[in-house]
Parts: sequence; structure tokens; C-alpha cells
Amino acid sequence: MASTSLLNRIDSYVQNLIQDEVQELWEHSEEIARKFKLQIVETVGTTRIVLKKKGSRTVIKVGYPPHNRAEYAAYKALECSVLGDLLAPCLGVSKEGYALEMQFIPRAFPQARGEYYWFNPEFARMRDRLESHFSFIKRYNKYAWGADFHEENMRVMRNGDVKIIDYSNLLADMFSRISKTTVREAIKGILKLNFPKIDVKLSMRNRIISYRDNDVSYDVPVDPQRSEAII
Repeated sequence: MASTSLLNRIDSYVQNLIQDEVQELWEHSEEIARKFKLQIVETVGTTRIVLKKKGSRTVIKVGYPPHNRAEYAAYKALECSVLGDLLAPCLGVSKEGYALEMQFIPRAFPQARGEYYWFNPEFARMRDRLESHFSFIKRYNKYAWGADFHEENMRVMRNGDVKIIDYSNLLADMFSRISKTTVREAIKGILKLNFPKIDVKLSMRNRIISYRDNDVSYDVPVDPQRSEAII
């Protein structure tokens, strides 16, 4: 687990790198990794630069404060619920929000094979069902962008459980629009809502994603049927 001191040192360093909002943080990925002796895990398919110390069980997500604060607040509000069990746990956030620590989920989601791998209607149906359970948050954040879950922001535990590793969109627009929004306020706002009475399981075995809730179940192959995609 990273220390709060490390998160805050990364926070300060990143602020010095970025002089205005026009500059791209991603341009500094390798520089930040070298400075703090971290390895780059991912910069694609996420709103942040994901870094990791060799052998660590956590990652550090470096990005703009609205996304990091939103993700931390969403997890802390949901962590004791069934929906929280689907999320990779957030462990800490830096003072100004540029660095977030999250549990490392070891296995990347497998890439689909085949000519039309980039469109899987069965996965889209399952994803829509999964995202619908988080829609209650719009009663607190009515302008929410939506959960926006997809293959690139999921990873797999060693026991086969699938975890969502990027869920900042549940609250990021609120932190972006209203700069005075605090993590504490967002957590309290969500906890005042009536959570859905749902039991959800999401796992993967042998390239088959299994989704189960109270009413429906899906077994979705990672590799879609060999048919032409429609866009």
C-alpha cells in the first residue's frame, strides 16, 4: 500500500508539470514513472495514467482531480453494498486529487478474436443491464454521464471475479461542473439514496463472462459470433 506522503508528492510534482488545463498530462507518463520509480501499467482505455511499483498489490492512478475524486467518492459510498463488490477498491486519494491509489486487479480482460472483434452485441446487452443498476445515482447527480462500463475498464481477479477498474464517470461531471464539490459531500449525497435491492455476480471462466442478478443471467463469450458488425 502506498503512503499518503507518496500520493501527495506525486500530486505536487504533477501540478508543477501542468501549468494550464490545455497541456496533456499523458505526455508526461514516462517522466512521472521515472521520477517515482514506478512502472506504467496502462495509459489507454482509461482517464488516467496507471502506475505500479514492482511487486505491489496496488496501483496509483494519476489524472485530473475531478476523475480521481469522483472515483474515490463513488467507491466509498458504495463499498458496503453489493454494487461496491463489483468495483476495484479505492484506498486513498492525494490532497489535491491528482493521485489515487486503487487495488491492483491482476488479469487483463482478454481481447476478443476474429475479424469483427470490436463489436459484440451480447456483451453490449449484458453491459447495459449492469449499468442500469447504477442509474439510481442520477437521483443525486442528475447530469451523470452514466456508468460507461466496457471491456477496457474491467479486469479479472485470480478467482475469476470481474472488477470494474474505471468508474469515475458516475460522478466526474459533478466534480467538473461544480468545483466546490467535496468528496465528503458526494459520499453523503449517495448514501441518502435508496440503493437497488439487487444481487449481482460477474465472473469469467474460459473466456466466458457470466452475469447473474435476481432476474436474468447471461453467459457471454469474449469472442463474438463470426458475423459482420453493424454500425
